[in-house]
Amino acid sequence: MLKELIVKNIVLIESIKIEFKEGLSVLTGETGTGKSILIDSLGLITGNRVDYDLIRHGELNGSVTAIFDIDENHPVIDALKKYDIEFEDELIIRRQINVDGKSKCIINDTIITRNALIEITEYLLEIQGQFDDRGILNIKTHLSLLDDYSNHDKLIDDTKISYTEMKKLKNFIKESEIKEQKLNEDSEWIKDSLDQLVILDPKNGEETELNQAKQLLSNREKIYNTIIKAKSIIEDENGLEDLINKLLKEFDDLRYYEQPNLDEAIDSIYRTKAEIDEIKRFANKKSTDLNEKTDNLETINDRLYELRSQARKHKCEVDDLIKIKIGLEEKLEELNKNNLNLNDLRDKHLKAKENFKLYSKILSESRQKSAIKLSKKINKELPYLKLENANFEIKFEEIDIENCSIDGIDKVIFFASTNTGMDKKPINKIASGGELSRFLLAIKVVLETKMQNRTIIFDEIDSGIGGSAANAVGLRLAKLGETYQTIVITHSPQVTSKGHNHYLIKKQNVQNKTISNITELNINERVEEIARMVSGQAITNEAREAAQKLLDN
Repeated sequence: MLKELIVKNIVLIESIKIEFKEGLSVLTGETGTGKSILIDSLGLITGNRVDYDLIRHGELNGSVTAIFDIDENHPVIDALKKYDIEFEDELIIRRQINVDGKSKCIINDTIITRNALIEITEYLLEIQGQFDDRGILNIKTHLSLLDDYSNHDKLIDDTKISYTEMKKLKNFIKESEIKEQKLNEDSEWIKDSLDQLVILDPKNGEETELNQAKQLLSNREKIYNTIIKAKSIIEDENGLEDLINKLLKEFDDLRYYEQPNLDEAIDSIYRTKAEIDEIKRFANKKSTDLNEKTDNLETINDRLYELRSQARKHKCEVDDLIKIKIGLEEKLEELNKNNLNLNDLRDKHLKAKENFKLYSKILSESRQKSAIKLSKKINKELPYLKLENANFEIKFEEIDIENCSIDGIDKVIFFASTNTGMDKKPINKIASGGELSRFLLAIKVVLETKMQNRTIIFDEIDSGIGGSAANAVGLRLAKLGETYQTIVITHSPQVTSKGHNHYLIKKQNVQNKTISNITELNINERVEEIARMVSGQAITNEAREAAQKLLDN
């Protein structure tokens, strides 16, 4: 609730501090004393655009500070967290305006934007009389107001859950379709590339082997001749093989003379003979291979060209073509899996969509039944507020399933007409002033919900009424004050008498300056002020008796 309002250097106000209380608070005073200044000041708190003419003449700046008590379950808390505003059990909201055209919005020492201020104070304060599409005048609130009245939370939850599931699956489908589109765009290239690599069938290390084979074929004759020469050195008469055998025979004859270390020497000759045999086998195999080699240089060059061409295509090394082939196989498999997954998602989305249609339809039927009841209650309330010819109706517009929201398929708008024969219009389009304020009061009294937990301020609500109609307005304001903290600026003694708290705004001249002040009245002061409102400047005993009677009723 609004606990304090501090206004400095705004029009006629030099500096005032008002401590507000629960219930219905009435603000009275003679015309021109500054009641409208309080509305302008509170408008600054709610984020209205700055009129720099509000700054008191001769001052460089003006400011309005509002202090609100909030509890731990207040709906404003989420908005405060959104803007990283620290808080405990109260909010100090300050709007400062300077003559240089600059202004500041501050909440608990945190500077915020005007849009943030509007968003936050939507949960705290509602001024009826300025008619700038806030509160009930904001058609975006009509659906939630009807739902609060209807008390069908289970239906709302079922609809929200089914919508969330439907929306989630739709997003999954969209992501999968984008993925599928990308894969499909590449699928022909993937399939063609994979076919080429399957046919090519690259082997690990193949390029190195082919280069070696190419080098061998390029020098085949020279290598063959060298191998033949090597074989000749080993195998010819007096070649290595012949000489090692002769050497072995000579050393073997020495065994007869029992020479020391002879066995070691003979073993060395045998090892040498074995190595020569190994060299001989190598030379024989190599010469045979060279004779039997069927590859030709053209075939090897063609193979290298194909391998390197594919490597250039895939921007990789030849040895990486096997990895590329595996990757293409995986992409093709992913495309097939994505198709299956997409079909599954579409089936699930269709079921979720049907669930949402079912729940939202049941919710819509419940809303329409409640709308009829709510309209009847509001229309019964209107005559008491001297709106005998006014009429209220809640109209529905079904939203296409593709454009619906988490709230279902309904667009709900409060329509009204204030006179017989007039077409009903959205409530924010009907006539302004006290007539509309009373209309909004009727709605507020019937809705009677603390869900929004806001302070409501009425201005001009008693315009054009008096007597029993004004008394009815006062009674309903008092009733509303039992649910909301309600503040009304009034010229009506009947409305004033129903207030739980009474504040008087007075204008006085101090040192050649006109200054407005505000004070809370006690019971005797209330009698005097209501008597003034009844009789004018000359307060009579009859007026005091009438004032006391109003207060007693």
